[in-house]
Amino acid sequence: MATEPQKQVDEVSQEGPGPENRSILSYLNPFYGHVKTSELLLFTKYFASLTRAGIAVLRSLATLSRQMKTYRLRKIIWDSKNDVEGGSPLHMCLRKYDDVFGMLYCNLIRVGEESGRLVLVLDRLAALLERRIQIRRKVIGAMTYPAIITVVATLVVIFLLTFVIPQFSKLFAQFNQQLPWLTMQVIKVSNFLTDNFLTIIACVLAFFLVIYQVNQTKPGKKFFDYLRLKVPVFGGLNQKYVIALYARNLATLFESGINIITAMNISNEAVENVIIQKSLEDVVHEVEGGIPIAKALSKAQIMPELSVQMIEVGEESGNLDEMLTRVAEFYEDEINFLIDQITAMVEPAFIVVIGIVTGIIVLAMYLPIFRMAKVVTGGR
Repeated sequence: MATEPQKQVDEVSQEGPGPENRSILSYLNPFYGHVKTSELLLFTKYFASLTRAGIAVLRSLATLSRQMKTYRLRKIIWDSKNDVEGGSPLHMCLRKYDDVFGMLYCNLIRVGEESGRLVLVLDRLAALLERRIQIRRKVIGAMTYPAIITVVATLVVIFLLTFVIPQFSKLFAQFNQQLPWLTMQVIKVSNFLTDNFLTIIACVLAFFLVIYQVNQTKPGKKFFDYLRLKVPVFGGLNQKYVIALYARNLATLFESGINIITAMNISNEAVENVIIQKSLEDVVHEVEGGIPIAKALSKAQIMPELSVQMIEVGEESGNLDEMLTRVAEFYEDEINFLIDQITAMVEPAFIVVIGIVTGIIVLAMYLPIFRMAKVVTGGR
């Protein structure tokens, strides 16, 4: 007689994800249906737990298709379950949704299926995704803080120029006095901003729309990826983030038994910066030609000498996967150090900038008041 949990699994396996209930506002969201890495991590952890408990893949997929938050992921899991039921390997079913799982994920699943170590592979994937999320959050956090301060400072200045300065301007006009040069310049900027506010907003929106569209093209993405690497401080942070993920992905693939050339090609596809990706593709061509990985990486000049030497030691000792993991950890430590530096430098720098801008505006408004006070009191 089936137990109660087993009955629930059997019942769930007979039901699909059901119809999608979308709100009207969701149609205006360009990112609607996007599967987050955090949800993919949740799916991987649940899948590993169910498989470790001895539940068959079909029943695991059927159960998971009801547990995920995003409708698209629920539908993908259910469709994959049906394809597996029809005789297709799981990794081939997931490969149909490459934008969600990626080549690295699918290839590791293939290794798990062929070797009979699916639980071990799922655990490795979960650890890999968890590490990726941690690093991404740190990098985004480091870049978000200055962005928020910039936006807040800009809004404060706009508020002063569009609401406060016009009131002072009306007051000064009543006295028919010659205004100081600084005050006149601030009033001119305020009048321009007030008279053309909607036009400026439209131009800003159009500018970002053009940037977005250009970034969708290959030349545009190449150009902006190049700029991301050249931005002071943040460029180095971005490069270290990409290389850290690359090294950890490569280590995980190599450790799972995939040959080094295939592992490098798969890891290259997961690299988000096309400039670094091109350099790594050149490294693969060099390695295919018989050149050691460390020497090829040294020629590409995308890693510091210390990391290249660690990889060289790994090649010579046969512990390449271990050394690649250490390289990833080295870069992650560098990222943490850079983030701490950025946080320490950005806050006082922005306070100084905001103070200077606000001080100029306040000084420009109070100079005429001081002059008028002298006139009223009979002074010069």
